[in-house]
Amino acid sequence: MQGFLSKLAETVVQQHGTDLSRIALVFPTRRAGLFFKKELAARLQGPAWSPRIFAIQDFMVSLSESSIPDSVTLLFELFSVYRNYFPDEPFERFYPWGEVMLRDFEEIDRNLVDAEKIFTLVSDLRSIDAAFALEEDDLERFRGFWKNFFGRELSGIKSEFLHTWKNLLPIYRDFRKKLQDKGQAYEGLAYRLAAEQLRGDGKPAVEFDSVIFAGLYALSKSEEAIIEHFVDQGIGATHWDTDRYYLDDPAQEAGYFLRSSPLFREPRNWVGDDLLRQPKSFEVASIPLEVGQAKYAGDLLAGWVKEMGFLPERTAVVLPDEHLLFPVLYSIPEDFPSINVTMGYPLRLTPLYRLLESLIALVRNRRSGKEDAGSYYFRDVEQILGHPYVRLLDPEGLRDWQQRHRDKRWIRISESVLRENVPPFFSRFFKKVEGMPALFAWFREILRAVLEAMQEQEFRFHRLESEFVFHFHKQLSRLEELVRDLPVEQSLETFWTLFREVVHSARIPFTGEPLSGLQVMGFLETRVLDFDNIIVLSVNEQSLPSGGQHPSFIPFNLRKAFRLPTQEEQHAVSAYHFYRMLQRARRVVFTYNTESKGLTSGEPSRFLLQLEHELVPRSQGAISWERKVITTPIRDVHPLPVTVRKDADVLDKLQRYATAPGKRPEASARFSASALSTYIACPLRFYFRYVAGLQETEEAEENLEAATFGSVLHRALQNLYKTGKRWEAAGVRALRKRIEEQVDEALHHEFISSDQLEGKNILLRNVIVELTGRILEKDEAYAPFEILGLEEPVEGRLALDDKRTVHFHGFIDRLDRGADGVRIIDYKTGRVKLESTVDTEALFSDPAAKEQFQATLYAWMVLQGGAYDTVKAALITLREMREGVRYLNEGEAFSSVQLNEFEERLRRLIREILEPDVPFAQTDDEERCKYCPFREICNR
Repeated sequence: MQGFLSKLAETVVQQHGTDLSRIALVFPTRRAGLFFKKELAARLQGPAWSPRIFAIQDFMVSLSESSIPDSVTLLFELFSVYRNYFPDEPFERFYPWGEVMLRDFEEIDRNLVDAEKIFTLVSDLRSIDAAFALEEDDLERFRGFWKNFFGRELSGIKSEFLHTWKNLLPIYRDFRKKLQDKGQAYEGLAYRLAAEQLRGDGKPAVEFDSVIFAGLYALSKSEEAIIEHFVDQGIGATHWDTDRYYLDDPAQEAGYFLRSSPLFREPRNWVGDDLLRQPKSFEVASIPLEVGQAKYAGDLLAGWVKEMGFLPERTAVVLPDEHLLFPVLYSIPEDFPSINVTMGYPLRLTPLYRLLESLIALVRNRRSGKEDAGSYYFRDVEQILGHPYVRLLDPEGLRDWQQRHRDKRWIRISESVLRENVPPFFSRFFKKVEGMPALFAWFREILRAVLEAMQEQEFRFHRLESEFVFHFHKQLSRLEELVRDLPVEQSLETFWTLFREVVHSARIPFTGEPLSGLQVMGFLETRVLDFDNIIVLSVNEQSLPSGGQHPSFIPFNLRKAFRLPTQEEQHAVSAYHFYRMLQRARRVVFTYNTESKGLTSGEPSRFLLQLEHELVPRSQGAISWERKVITTPIRDVHPLPVTVRKDADVLDKLQRYATAPGKRPEASARFSASALSTYIACPLRFYFRYVAGLQETEEAEENLEAATFGSVLHRALQNLYKTGKRWEAAGVRALRKRIEEQVDEALHHEFISSDQLEGKNILLRNVIVELTGRILEKDEAYAPFEILGLEEPVEGRLALDDKRTVHFHGFIDRLDRGADGVRIIDYKTGRVKLESTVDTEALFSDPAAKEQFQATLYAWMVLQGGAYDTVKAALITLREMREGVRYLNEGEAFSSVQLNEFEERLRRLIREILEPDVPFAQTDDEERCKYCPFREICNR
């Protein structure tokens, strides 16, 4: 099937012969011109002068006598005008509005709208008819907009809008004049000036005998006026790339601009009928996740390349979503020796941009202290030190420092800490940076350090990643030149605003042979190009058509009234390019992401539904349609049970717990209540933690977590009561005055200094103060009593049948003696499932009874010491402070029968732990695995 560019090349040769030096061709993109040259060369028998080839944007700018500065320079020029009307507005606050304003001015001029009318503030609705020569429908839209303002009393937002609105016209005038005085223009203004010049003197602005406008669509009013001028002068010709299917059907939005364009005149040449008449196969594959789509595309290409007659250069992978570029490149099979990427990769998506973004957050959140000593928020520090590029600089040193940081629990890290006993590169990252020149130098220093680290450590992707560094350095130098002489505040916010603007528009180009091999391209790069085989990824509703509309000062009603582009027109443009891409294709595969995440709905594009329910039925069998659901194969295999047999190495480690008669064990070889509770919950977890010695990954706490919260409370109570042993009610009452002092001291010891507390931590500190006061209130009612121990160490021992001894240890939060005898009191910060009586067997089988198990074990050890005849056990649960002290064993002291029964069951438990033939097996109750730190090892 002959493509559009092939047909155009034949026509040009037939009409103009081989002397094409006086011919110009204008295409939608530069790439289209490159492919046209290939088609043209194939039809010339010998040497010939090439015609001039333009992209539409380049051609329109060439007609203007004005130079077009880059977007940053234009924003600075607009800001200098804007300050005349809003003198107190800093640049960083102006910037987002400036972008919107500049875009509106672009659209107004590009579409030849009368700025005087659209920005005029109409105070009398009756004057609309006389002031505006609009069609009735457009006039009604205009009235409707202003009635919203003048129909009732103005609100604050409306007043602010009107205040800004009435200044837009003078800003627009002054901005235009300032640029024109310098011989400059923004693109839309350049288009307008070129159109007005051609209207005024009627002279062609170019030295060509013929200008051919090929494959254009959705032209602005200024573009239409300029092209119409060339056509009317007899030196212009238009060739449209379109199809009857969407052109002749008013319900098809794809043909909207052609049907309404004054350039699309009779006779309508080159209107094809390929969509309905030419055989095609369409496949729609729904695939979870973006990477899944890339992998599927790779599998398709691997199959196609083995087909007879398959031509890679007639095949395109189209990416409406630029995030998929690298996943697709990594998925293309090696059978494709030549790949041409026509889309650049955005710098803003690179890991290096994330690092620079983190550096700005670091400086933005820096605080100055005494003598200008600075401190940094620990999350900002971790974000930088955790970046893969930074880890290249000193992996070992970083690991050591991060471990120290976790131990110290710093929330804000001072610069002095970041200068002492740290890897040398810290001085580059963590220092005071003020003013734009210092920021430029700092960024340049960081980029150099990263590049050197890549070279020294032979980084795997060094070539690609070093390209990132080069382009960032290039953009940094470009911005530095731009702002050097501009009257703008040299602040951090201004620097980052401008740098982000420059980077967001920058892309990393890919080198290659553009006319051969597999083509990987963006959606708009397909304009006027034809391929036999096409894979289109991310055909989701948010990608095709692209969702959302740019913000604008010009509301929707006014945009419609003055025929400015709206979202409806944007969708019509997407629809045209979508259908045009399919016109001459033979095989097309569409994929879309089925996952709903964030703003992505997981819905296929409406274009796919239009193909399925409109195009395919009307093709009368010429188009085949197939739907597929692509999923990753799932093997329904249950994880095998994990057990650890007690081999010689494991038994050797367990022997530490059982000592020969007369010997004391090491501190690490004594059973604690938490260790035994862990075994009761899951023997395998006990093995991981207490035999294999696996540790949980600790993270620095930003807020007081439950464990630290409890530690602070315990220490505060310990500090209060350590000043005496016997306490009367009056003495306990007096302690209330010292609560805040002792809580702050405990915070300093267990967490951070109280003067560094922020946000939630201040509230939690106040909660601890309140809870401490309530405990003292209960103690005051219980007085008099005697404190026998605070955080009291307690030990126990148990003789086994083979005469070896097992030792136990623990710390009792509080041991006291009152009117009802000796009490063991344990403070609990979490939820406690507490029953007044629990049978002994349940203590050794139900993890929910771990608090009762611990209290009973402590009572058994205390009585074993012989200092007391009887003991009671009680809990103070901070979540149920209203209930006060909650006694176990129905408030009675443990009897000798109970403790003897407990001891015998404890002996059985220890024998099981030490028994060589009993492996460490995982629990059968998977509910216990939900919060286990080792669950991933077990695949639970």
